[in-house]
Amino acid sequence: MDSVINDKIRLAQQGIARLRKIDAMLQNLQKQQSQINHKVAELKAVLGKENYDVAKIEDKSITSIFYSLFGKLEERVEKERKEALSARLKYDQAVRDLEDIKCQISKLSAERQNYINCQHDFDALYVEKKEQIMKNGGKAAQRILELTNQINSEKINLKEIKEAISAGRDALDSLNRVQNSLSSAEGWGTWDLLGGGLISDLAKHSHIDDAKTETENAQRLLRQFHAELADVRINSDIRIETDGFAKFADFFFDGLIADWFMQSKINQSQESVSHVQSQVHDAVHCLESMESQTNSSIGKLEVELESLIVTT
Repeated sequence: MDSVINDKIRLAQQGIARLRKIDAMLQNLQKQQSQINHKVAELKAVLGKENYDVAKIEDKSITSIFYSLFGKLEERVEKERKEALSARLKYDQAVRDLEDIKCQISKLSAERQNYINCQHDFDALYVEKKEQIMKNGGKAAQRILELTNQINSEKINLKEIKEAISAGRDALDSLNRVQNSLSSAEGWGTWDLLGGGLISDLAKHSHIDDAKTETENAQRLLRQFHAELADVRINSDIRIETDGFAKFADFFFDGLIADWFMQSKINQSQESVSHVQSQVHDAVHCLESMESQTNSSIGKLEVELESLIVTT
């Protein structure tokens, strides 16, 4: 067979697969963009309200005078500040998420232009090669063409599966770092409850800061993992749960920042991280099973192809 036309067909198939994946990822990202646009608007309104509540209390309004009469002013100010902090963190995270999504959409849209003619190129090359092999080899040659295309298709899907597995493992690594920071904060928090003083308090909040920073990275990696799954051909008996990915940061902030001085809130945040870790781990396990099945399928097709080539 003509190796030049074989190479052209393989490149066209790879381009078609990449175009399909880009379209699936763009559809996924555009849906997320719409949702986060709405979320940013909602969180901006919440943040404005929380900031207004803090200012109202701190500016000695009638409300603050009322609380001061009952000796609860400082308690109320502290509560409003924590609510404003929680709102600020959620709003800032949503804005960063939106900017990241816009950047990804822009890059993918530009890359998409490289592959828009691949289907047309493949169709023309396929017709050319089919005519060539039918002229030379009859049914056996036709089967060789079919097997070659099946193998190429399976290898493309295998590449997509491996990329999704890599993205899932990256997300798991990040979630593990979040969990490690929370565990360190928990340890210092326990010491703080036993009278550790300023040093243990500072150490605890340093680890919480680390957890917050890594949570932002984990959210980005979870979104990337979700997008990678968009174009993996998943067997009907395999189900990958991803519902919790998009809301991960919200769970984290609700569990921790609303009152981060309380030890119980650190524990709640650990539980929310563990829940998402379990989802990602299960998804990666399913993908690894698919990787094994696809490798097996490719092996069988290649054995049949080799046999045909040798015996024809």
